Amino acid sequence: MVALQFENLILKNRSLLHQALNIKPEEIISENPYFQRATLQRKGCQIDYMIQTKFDTLYVCEIKFTKQEIGTHIIEEVKTKISTLHRHRRFSCRPVLIHVNGVTDDVIESDYFAAIINIADFLSPKN
Repeated sequence: MVALQFENLILKNRSLLHQALNIKPEEIISENPYFQRATLQRKGCQIDYMIQTKFDTLYVCEIKFTKQEIGTHIIEEVKTKISTLHRHRRFSCRPVLIHVNGVTDDVIESDYFAAIINIADFLSPKN
């Protein structure tokens, strides 16, 4: 339940994500959670938040709310979602991890994610 509330908080503050990813509002074609239904030809998948830009880029955002740091298992989870995602060949995918309680050094050192965004940085009061 808390994870769903966290996702809703993220979606209500999309402009902060746009800033963190250096995406201008006029570049965005669509943005929302995405659900791909399974068919006989393809598997289903669920993307927490996906942004499509006019430059044929898909930002595939995984939103994680956990009590402990996120480990490298998240990389395989996101890779699977991206490989399952039905899209035109011309689209490039940029994986993004949005979290609140940190990630392990291994996740950072893997250099897999185009961006790792700690939402706590946005919610903390500024001095």
